[in-house]
Amino acid sequence: MNRVTKISAWLALWLFIASAPAIFPGAVAAAHSGKTPGTMQTVQYDEDSGGRVPRGILDIRIQSDTGGSPPGELVLIDPAGDSTGPEDTDIHLRNPMSGLYHLRVIGEETGEYTLFLKAYSRSGGSSDVRFPHMSIQDGDVHHYRIYFSVRGPKLDVRRTRITKE
Repeated sequence: MNRVTKISAWLALWLFIASAPAIFPGAVAAAHSGKTPGTMQTVQYDEDSGGRVPRGILDIRIQSDTGGSPPGELVLIDPAGDSTGPEDTDIHLRNPMSGLYHLRVIGEETGEYTLFLKAYSRSGGSSDVRFPHMSIQDGDVHHYRIYFSVRGPKLDVRRTRITKE
């Protein structure tokens, strides 16, 4: 075998290895789904599909409009009645259940905040809602109703009332 033939053989082998993801897309999908050794992924059971599937993500974040720390804290109650918080800046839920969530922004000082909500579905879709320039005072509680569905995802958020703590 001459030198050109050896180089051509190695080049062909290298090109085959480099193109494996295009030839075997199932291997790439398995690697991204967390089914490869050393990858850990939290999943929930989904009755509709009859198997284990990732459910999605729900992110809720509060930010001061004037810089510094936000003027309020977040408390979230999920559809099962479990509470998360109080949190100073954000709540990150992996694999949230579909249903009605209750969010309270509890005023710690007088100021303005922006509330960001973003949902990601298991298929990679996203939905986001923003409440900019919300004025709050120390002792105020802003109540929000969040309807979240992993399908789509759907994210419907409404501020329902303001009360005193």
